[in-house]
Amino acid sequence: MEKDTVIKIALTAVLSVYLVFALAMTGAAERSDRFSGLSINVIDSIGSGFVTKDDVAKECDGLYSIIASSPRETINLQELETRILDMPVVEHVNVATLCDGSLHIDVSPMVPVARVFDPSGKSYYINASGKRVVADARYHVDVPVVIGNFDTGRMRAAQLLPMLSHIAADPTLNALVSTVTLSKRGDILIIPVIRGQVINFGDNDNVNDKFARLKSFYTEVMPRRGWNAYDTISVKWAGQGVASRREKSLGQLFLQTEESEFDFIDDLSTMTPDADGFVDDSKDPDASVTN
Repeated sequence: MEKDTVIKIALTAVLSVYLVFALAMTGAAERSDRFSGLSINVIDSIGSGFVTKDDVAKECDGLYSIIASSPRETINLQELETRILDMPVVEHVNVATLCDGSLHIDVSPMVPVARVFDPSGKSYYINASGKRVVADARYHVDVPVVIGNFDTGRMRAAQLLPMLSHIAADPTLNALVSTVTLSKRGDILIIPVIRGQVINFGDNDNVNDKFARLKSFYTEVMPRRGWNAYDTISVKWAGQGVASRREKSLGQLFLQTEESEFDFIDDLSTMTPDADGFVDDSKDPDASVTN
């Protein structure tokens, strides 16, 4: 066997052993490799204060120390993301590895569309998907209030979500609506921030159309007639917008709840139209309004 051949065979053997050894060492290094750091970013667009960086780390059993001491392969990023998302106060989460080898987590707190009060005194916030977080003295979010026994009554709070989500997405309506509750007949009632008024919304159907009629009333009729001219407005009936003039001066405002009856805005026959197509205090019981 020639000398060159022997040398080639020897080099090949050495390289083979080195390759096996190098691969083994690389695998061991990868298995023991750790993230270079951890950053948690809370994207709190409405300033709710529902969740902090420390809250996220604590929920994950001391995430900062886990990241510092645990090999990468022992940390399941999908499970970590799911665990954070399961927190009631979290709406969105994204977990990613950055180019510098660190772990980065973006967390968005729950964005509530309403705060619910039930007869027992319990209170919670609810978001557009129905997720709840118990109201806490540590934070306050200025959203419409919903009052009623929605867990055991005729309607669940989540059934109001199409209407509440529409309000939350519209700055004008969000500024107008103060409280939402139910009449004994099951009509959704809106108490606006304008003192002494009640809006009968009816059921949860045709939400967009009902709010369009309501906004038309507040932008076209109220500025001309006066903001205290009417005490009741109804968009309950399809294609109609009716209202009744105020007969009494404004006194102390009592917040109506599910236990109160609103017959005076449930019966169309007691309402009659004025020149604007909304009800005034005339006595024609047969008049109706169609917009």
